[in-house]
Formats: sequence, structure tokens, C-alpha cells
Amino acid sequence: MKKTLCITLALLLLLGLFACADQTTVTTETTGTKPETTAAPQPAVTTAEPAAAGTLDMESVKAEIDSKAVSDFTETDEVTDYVKLKVTDFGELVVRLRPDVAPISARNFQDLVARGFYNGTVFHRVYPGFMIQGGAGKEALTPIRGEFSANGIENPLLHVRGVLSMARADLMDSATSQFFLMHADNDFLDGKYAAFGYIVAGLDTVDRICQIELGNNPYNGEHSVPLVDVVIESAVFAKLAN
Repeated sequence: MKKTLCITLALLLLLGLFACADQTTVTTETTGTKPETTAAPQPAVTTAEPAAAGTLDMESVKAEIDSKAVSDFTETDEVTDYVKLKVTDFGELVVRLRPDVAPISARNFQDLVARGFYNGTVFHRVYPGFMIQGGAGKEALTPIRGEFSANGIENPLLHVRGVLSMARADLMDSATSQFFLMHADNDFLDGKYAAFGYIVAGLDTVDRICQIELGNNPYNGEHSVPLVDVVIESAVFAKLAN
């Protein structure tokens, strides 16, 4: 009983640490910088209809994750469901967005990519065996609706290794631009965060990022602050090469 209680409390603490404020700026300087609030909660965007539950086969998703090479894709000026991220000194990866599962989150990400929002941002939180988190900008953004079951929207995309999901604050409709990529399976996130895509090429880039030296966050003690800049040099749309 005591052991079960300790495990439960640990998971709740980890979830609380993970739900860091999405409406923040994160500097690219050395570790320990306290995020600054840049926007108060606003009404969530509701311009897209939630996807119907049960429209995705997780076994097919797992088979597709990291099934291709980055060289299989070419960059394009067209808006597509594929986005290539180039991380300076670490490599490239390609994510496939699933607007059929989480249309609000996917379209929000596409809009930000289209206007170059992510270029020059950093992965400010690296947690080996869990995830890497990035995408914070310096401008105020309108929060979007959280597409997960705890918020009344069924989302069948589970948080397995390679999955892309939206970070958020405590409010369920508080996600804006920050996202995370799963380094390992963590099912306790299912139903609480909006998964909206997954890595189809370059998953080893996440592995390399998770090997960097880390420091402790002075505000919560979490050992997840990169001691080197992990910069998203560019985020561009891509398509499969002919």
C-alpha cells in the first residue's frame, strides 16, 4: 500500500512538473532562467471540429514511427502534414502531423511553421527516458483547445516513443506553441495532453539530444535544463521525394 502510494505521488509530481506554463518565454542563454509570463489565459480557439474517437490504429502508428530516412523527404513551400526540424549540431527529424486525430493542434502547429515561428527557438527541457520540450517564443499567442479526453475530446494517439504532443499549463485550454517529443513510452500522459503527430524519420536525433549534459532547474529541482543550447535552426514543410 505504501509503495503504491509513493509511486502515485511520484507520477503526480512528474505530471505537475511537466505541465509548465506554455505562455512563457525561454531564453537561449545558460541554465536556470525563470520563464516570464507573456500572456494571460484567453478564450481557446475553436475553429476546428474535434476528431472522432477510434479513427487511429496504434499498431500502424508504431510501425510508421521512424520507418523512413530524412533523405526520403524534400522541403516544400506548400503546407503539408510533414514538418522537418533541423536541430543545430544534433541532426534532423521529420514529423507527420495527424489533423485527422487532433485538427486544432495540428493546424496550430502548421500555422506557426508557415510563419517561421519555431526558427531559432530551443529545446529548453530535456528529460531522458521521458521527452524533450521546446517551441517557446517571445510573443503572446492565443491558447488553443486541448484535444484530450480529460477535456472532453477523445484522442486515440497514445504517448509512445516518437510521438509529438502539445505542452500546456494547468488550464486544459492553455497550449500555444510549446510541444514535446517522446523519448520513451509514458502512458500516464494519455488523456491529459494533446498528441497530434509523430516522428517518421530521424528519431535518433532525439536520442542524441537526450545524451547532453544537464543541470537542475533551480525553481523545481528537476534535472532537465540543457547546459548547451539545443537550437531548432529551422522548421519547414516537407514531402516525400519522388
